[in-house]
Amino acid sequence: MKTLAVRTLYLTFAVAWLYCPGKVVAEYGDFSPDSLQVFYDYIHGQEMVKVEAGGPLRQAVEAVPIDLGTAIDLEQEAGLRDWLYDFLVAFSISGNDSLAATFYLRERIKHPDPKIKSGIPELFEKVKAAHQQTLADLDCDYFFANISFFDSEFRVFAMQEPYDSYQSYAQTHGMLPKGYTAITPPTHEEIETRLAGGEQMVFADIMFIVEEPEEFTAFETPGRTPSFFRLVWDPERAVWRIVEAFFSVGVPQIFLFGM
Repeated sequence: MKTLAVRTLYLTFAVAWLYCPGKVVAEYGDFSPDSLQVFYDYIHGQEMVKVEAGGPLRQAVEAVPIDLGTAIDLEQEAGLRDWLYDFLVAFSISGNDSLAATFYLRERIKHPDPKIKSGIPELFEKVKAAHQQTLADLDCDYFFANISFFDSEFRVFAMQEPYDSYQSYAQTHGMLPKGYTAITPPTHEEIETRLAGGEQMVFADIMFIVEEPEEFTAFETPGRTPSFFRLVWDPERAVWRIVEAFFSVGVPQIFLFGM
């Protein structure tokens, strides 16, 4: 069981997760951003897909449209869908410590520099143990039960200096959750440096709504929340890398950036 401190912290976060309406724009529901009940009805009125490895989830991911602001090839498109599918499965009822560690370390594993890839077996075991400890601290077996892709799309575009953050885009378009947590991994600083050097890079934004497992919720109704991720294509590694993420306070995705 959780310690009292951990449980209290989780309950505080869960309240924010369930009851922080933010400003979800008409683009994501066509309702007044000032209405808590309308927002609540919106996210809890979504048709959900079970997050479990297999055909139904894969088909749902494949059906997410791609808005091409710049051209990408078939490898990049497949990589986008694989990233989303692998992310969801790793932290679902189908997931395990090895899948989670593989997702955490995917960028390092695909790095061409042997020095970067060295020590992966030892690091892999450390990440597996850390993921298991996170589950134990939160007194749950997995994080994602269901997902909605209603209004979701991969928004693909090219960018050069200056860097225009996804968080700023969301705020401008009325999409920023109230009481949100914003994460900028180390990748972010590297990308800004490369853009400042005149490099043009390809990005992809994606929003989806996740639902926590009913058996681990602290409330009568399992929490749902919009989750926002920005990825950047790294042609050298042939992999999509996380640049930004933000979501309501208490959403368990924050574990992704604790390594």
